[in-house]
Amino acid sequence: MMNQKTEFQKSMATYALLIAVTGLFLTSIVVAAMVTDQNIFSMLPKFSWDMVNTWDKIFNQ
Repeated sequence: MMNQKTEFQKSMATYALLIAVTGLFLTSIVVAAMVTDQNIFSMLPKFSWDMVNTWDKIFNQ
């Protein structure tokens, strides 16, 4: 009898691969930013509570 993987083991292997590939992708972005002397966080927009709609604004439109 052959040793076949269960569906759970296949799913976990797939998730592990996806996490590894995503980690490699994000790491490559960070490394590229470090090599080019860029600050990644300065490129992101600043969060302001003024951007958040309040329930009053939503219901009164």
